[in-house]
Amino acid sequence: MNLLGSSLFTGAIAGLNNNYLLLLNGADGLTMDNILNPKDDTIRYTVNQTFRSYLMTNFNQIDIDGDGKIGIEDVNGYVSKLKTQGMTYNELTQLCSNGGSTMSSLLDTVLSNFNEIDQNHDGRITQGEINAYRVNQDIKDMKKEYPKVNPENMSVYYDTQQSDKTSSAADSKDRVFG
Repeated sequence: MNLLGSSLFTGAIAGLNNNYLLLLNGADGLTMDNILNPKDDTIRYTVNQTFRSYLMTNFNQIDIDGDGKIGIEDVNGYVSKLKTQGMTYNELTQLCSNGGSTMSSLLDTVLSNFNEIDQNHDGRITQGEINAYRVNQDIKDMKKEYPKVNPENMSVYYDTQQSDKTSSAADSKDRVFG
């Protein structure tokens, strides 16, 4: 099972990479002109306008080497920065805007609780902060369902690895140990 933060960040980064590659359309690098005027109508209508707006607004931040083109190295560097430093409310909104219904549900949950999830109040949330929020919510739910049990005395284990062929289906599920 993917954790909430991992799923959301993976979706945002996949959206960034997919839309970037569509706009790039075989070019040497993505220029502001490629973003404003895609060469092909199919690309113009396939690439989300919110994402194009995000690229225009953040072009200079993504173009790390300042050559006026966003190359694959620039995108990889920017993705690394997002993974380590987290994403702002606006970045999440814009980068996840074309996700499926599962992504929309995750995004709605995170955006609705953004300030509570942002534990260090830096205006950015990381995968770790989202995952910590989920664990805290699980603890709150446990307290409601089992008021006599102290969930702080329990360990929570989330298995994020693919189960191998010898593992049973039960081995790949989340476990709570008391």
